[in-house]
Amino acid sequence: MKPNWVCSLCSMWSSRKFSVKRHIKTIHNDNASLVKYIDYHVGRQNGAYQPSTIPHKNSYNPEKEEKSNFEVFEDEYWKEKARLTARRDLGLI
Repeated sequence: MKPNWVCSLCSMWSSRKFSVKRHIKTIHNDNASLVKYIDYHVGRQNGAYQPSTIPHKNSYNPEKEEKSNFEVFEDEYWKEKARLTARRDLGLI
């Protein structure tokens, strides 16, 4: 998932405009702005948007280290292994 839209208040991002709109309505009672990701990124660098003080799994964090391709592969491997085990235990395969 790539970030296309961002909540200006807490930096929550999503590839779907609707998801960020819903987030702003339900979490911030419509007291935040919906911003295109690139505009938000530039605004953060220029000081127009402050860093979020609210932790969120999709928060923009430039200091967060990216996972290596191997780490991503390893994570996905174990997730799929768990899915297959669950399906087998449920008798679905």
